Amino acid sequence: MVEMFKGFYRMGMPAETIYITVVGMPAFGLTPLDYEEITGQPWPDKKETT
Repeated sequence: MVEMFKGFYRMGMPAETIYITVVGMPAFGLTPLDYEEITGQPWPDKKETT
């Protein structure tokens, strides 16, 4: 799965989409460490505000 998302990222998928996939779709099995491997960016320190 990581390799597939690496390809998507190289083709222009925004890092934000990968972040949403990691947080909101656990069935894909991606982790914050996978996010960092795919994008080369640190895991965003986002706090949910309502």
